[in-house]
Amino acid sequence: MNFSERLQEYYNSGYEKTRLISDNAHRIEFLTTVRYLDEILPNNSKVLDCCAGGGIYSYYLAEKGFKVTAADLSDDNVEIIKANKNCDLLQGVYHLNVLDMSVFESESFDAVLCMGAFYHLKSKEERRQCIAECLRVLKKGGIFILAYINRNPCVLYQFWQQPKNIAMQTELIKTGDNNLFYAVDFDEIEKVVEEFNLIKIKNIGVDGSAYPLQKKINSLNKKQFNEFLNYHFSVCEEPSIIGNSMHGLLIAGKD
Repeated sequence: MNFSERLQEYYNSGYEKTRLISDNAHRIEFLTTVRYLDEILPNNSKVLDCCAGGGIYSYYLAEKGFKVTAADLSDDNVEIIKANKNCDLLQGVYHLNVLDMSVFESESFDAVLCMGAFYHLKSKEERRQCIAECLRVLKKGGIFILAYINRNPCVLYQFWQQPKNIAMQTELIKTGDNNLFYAVDFDEIEKVVEEFNLIKIKNIGVDGSAYPLQKKINSLNKKQFNEFLNYHFSVCEEPSIIGNSMHGLLIAGKD
């Protein structure tokens, strides 16, 4: 089975449909992301969610009145999106690879959400092509939102799971290659901003310390969780938090 087939199998498992709402520790990523979407996206924007997964962000925005087009690489994810009872709120649902979004004309959208492709693009050339294609379909002055995985938290998480497998963790910190996933190095996102002449608006550690503290967070009652969430919101833009957050989010403007 090649990489593409393995990736399809992973997403066809349906895991992504429930990942962001499976427990409080995972909800932190979702709640942080939508907090910033609410803050940054202008009302009535025409939005492309080009790695939509099961459509959790697509439907969140569509229900708020945004004109949302959803797309995904996974056949099963596309069917999940289409099967949603609110599918008529979307402008369209497409099965596509972000490396080729020629179905859309240039400068078609006010905002482009790339919420997963960067997790799996192993080569620098593919990562550049992904960003270039997202920016091609984005209007000048539009908002580009890029989700990514950080390298150091992956290493620590792997160490926590398999403390004897030092060789694998050493290779991960060198290359960012984590089986089906790719994790960015410390300054890669800053290089993206510079290379593509983006105007950085925010860079966020969307789940902060949620991964190493999963069990503790999931044991909190509602009041305690809300207190922890408020703490997280207060620090999630700090560089020390961003670098140790499993998932990061770049929000930038197209010049």
